[in-house]
Amino acid sequence: MKKLFVAIALLGSTYLASAQELEFGLKAGLSSDKISLSNVSNFEAKIDPNTTLNFGAFGRLKIMIIGLYVQPEIIVNRRASNFTIKDIATGNSVIFSHSANYVDVPVLVGFKMLKLFRIYAGPNFQFLTNQKTDLPINNTNFKTSNLKKQTTGIQFGVGLDLLKLRVDAKYELNTSSMGSPFTYNGVSPSSTSGMLMLQVGFKMFGLF
Repeated sequence: MKKLFVAIALLGSTYLASAQELEFGLKAGLSSDKISLSNVSNFEAKIDPNTTLNFGAFGRLKIMIIGLYVQPEIIVNRRASNFTIKDIATGNSVIFSHSANYVDVPVLVGFKMLKLFRIYAGPNFQFLTNQKTDLPINNTNFKTSNLKKQTTGIQFGVGLDLLKLRVDAKYELNTSSMGSPFTYNGVSPSSTSGMLMLQVGFKMFGLF
């Protein structure tokens, strides 16, 4: 009986080793972040997103028998927009830019189909590293304000695996407040965002 248990354990470990695959790679791409403001009463805001770069690394643990995989990533991402603020009382408009750099840590769970296509979703843990607001000079109505140091969004998307290439189109949604990019006439609007990302990755090496 003991030999039987040992044999079953050996077979089980062999099965798990053959059923899983681990890979590591690098990726880079483009981001476009659309910001929405709430708690706005004395002005109107038009926000135009800028296209920025993102880059980082990823790992992927695949359970090949059922097609599931877990993919954590570390991505350096920049969110940037141009703001046009129109005062409702005076009708005057002011244009300025705002940008924020983040280290994003998404943890994605996906399903691979036909050995090529992937669908996935998961949380993205966002860590603010710095921000910059180019406020208009000599306009005392504006003051700088701080975004939150840590926020969490949700990512979901589709991917394509071509040999060692990993192509992804993903969308990120932040429904809770990320903080305020500025203060106008004593009011700090709360910001949420939705970001579209296109990325191309390259598998550097794999294990198992």
